[in-house]
Amino acid sequence: MKITDRTILKEFIKFTILALICLVALYLIIDLFEELSYFTRRKVEFAKVLLYYFFLTPQAVTLLLPVSLILASFLVYGMMTRQRELYAYMSSGINVYRLFLPILSVAVISIFASFLHRELVEIPFSVKLSDLKQYQIESRSRPDQLKRRNVYYIGETGMVYYIREYEASGILRNFYVLELDQNRMPVRRIDAVEAVFKDDIWQARDVYVREFLEQEEKLSHYDSLILSEIKEKPDDFLTEARKIEEISTRTLYRYLKRMKRAGEKVNKEDVEFNFRFSDSFIGLIVILLALPLSTRLRRGGVMLGLGLGLLFSFLYWGMIQVTKAFGYIGALTPVLSAWLPNIIFALVALFFWLRLKR
Repeated sequence: MKITDRTILKEFIKFTILALICLVALYLIIDLFEELSYFTRRKVEFAKVLLYYFFLTPQAVTLLLPVSLILASFLVYGMMTRQRELYAYMSSGINVYRLFLPILSVAVISIFASFLHRELVEIPFSVKLSDLKQYQIESRSRPDQLKRRNVYYIGETGMVYYIREYEASGILRNFYVLELDQNRMPVRRIDAVEAVFKDDIWQARDVYVREFLEQEEKLSHYDSLILSEIKEKPDDFLTEARKIEEISTRTLYRYLKRMKRAGEKVNKEDVEFNFRFSDSFIGLIVILLALPLSTRLRRGGVMLGLGLGLLFSFLYWGMIQVTKAFGYIGALTPVLSAWLPNIIFALVALFFWLRLKR
């Protein structure tokens, strides 16, 4: 069986890579035709166009890897069924589940590989792609990393900051800090002309502190005051706003904690965070779906298998978009929104596995 396992595994990996290369190339060519006017209008150099699609490739790999896996499954076992190799193994007493074992091991590995690919390759490349579009192709000016204006920030403890002027050396000018309770009602507001980060703490001057009590508002003025309530460091206020797909999972998790503590609605971000994990299981589920179906293919079955693979892939992708949309508006919980397509297609796969002839 070791020789058989190696043969099946070799063929599966070969067809997966071949399908992935073809699908990614087709995806990039279609995107090039769609973006051709974008490049020509801005007179983009050929080298930058190549760099653009180099940075776009990891996104295409993430999107099309499940399609490649399901196509490879149909090709490998579909050809074995058509050439009656599968029946020869089964008639010699080998369980069909045992023949699926090499591919199932790849499917399990794909869970971790998919997640690591997103974190280590896709997200950094997405950042580079965004910077290339904004600052080189569209010639936008880069934000000043040493000074920023009109900074709105929500801290780790849920405090809300508005800073008119900020310097990376650790100076806040004309700012206020608003502390909220669990019901998002203001408890205290601190206004100051300036604060300097020194000795690991913020020291402010010309400070007004408003405390919102049950029956009245208390106002206090200080020529200088140590703001021990502010836990943020200077670098925290320099964080550049990025799209969700350009943020690592760890950073997105910290952002969600801050926003939820401040009482902000973060349905979209929460759905995308949960999808980071559910997306890693898509490869496993499509393989579980393809394996029992591939043994039913007869004459002309390989082409039928390819058609079924594309059909299931589009249905899967479409359901993901639908459940995401319901999650964004709050009709589904973020966890259910991200995992519901996996659950549905896993149940469909289970149905076919129960009907599989051993």
